[in-house]
Amino acid sequence: MAIAGGALLALSLAGCETVSKEQCQAGDWVALGRADASVGHPSSRIEDIMKDCGRHGITPDPQAYYAGWQEGVQIYCTPLNGFNLGRDGTSKSNICPPALGGPFDYAYQLGYRLWSARNEVRQLEDRARSLESQIDRDRFSLNTTDCNGVKPEDRDNCRRNRDRLRDRIDDARFEIQDLRWRILQKQQELQATEYAVNTEAARLFPGYGR
Repeated sequence: MAIAGGALLALSLAGCETVSKEQCQAGDWVALGRADASVGHPSSRIEDIMKDCGRHGITPDPQAYYAGWQEGVQIYCTPLNGFNLGRDGTSKSNICPPALGGPFDYAYQLGYRLWSARNEVRQLEDRARSLESQIDRDRFSLNTTDCNGVKPEDRDNCRRNRDRLRDRIDDARFEIQDLRWRILQKQQELQATEYAVNTEAARLFPGYGR
């Protein structure tokens, strides 16, 4: 049991590692810093890397890591990357310096407008599909529930249950009708947003949409 517990602990620690043993042994701290910044990791990540590599008896070079990290910031903080992150609905990092942060944030918000408009349509469509599935289940329960076949003392409860199912079906139908109108409205808003965002993106990013 002690051996098994030690193995589980080792696996748990490995799963929490910022870098692997192989990365520590490779010692390419510039490349590691560049890669971390290019996906939005803060420079403070070197502290976790030093702890992880220290377990393997390896001491990273913070200066080399930070030099690479500065290069990675230039990759991450481009307006095009900000736009793509926003369009995907991905949270943005705050690693961009003021000189790069303004254009990056503007492009991110532009892309996020598109994601938000699309997401509103998706959520309404998901709700409509969920209600349609609920109606199918309730209708099946209603069709397979025969109150004449139950005991007399249970008949009233059975009938009340059938009434509740009918009410739920009716309520769901009314909500679906409302959702269809709202979906149509949001789709029209989405078309307007797509046009506005794509027009601005084409201005910002030569070749966009081609």
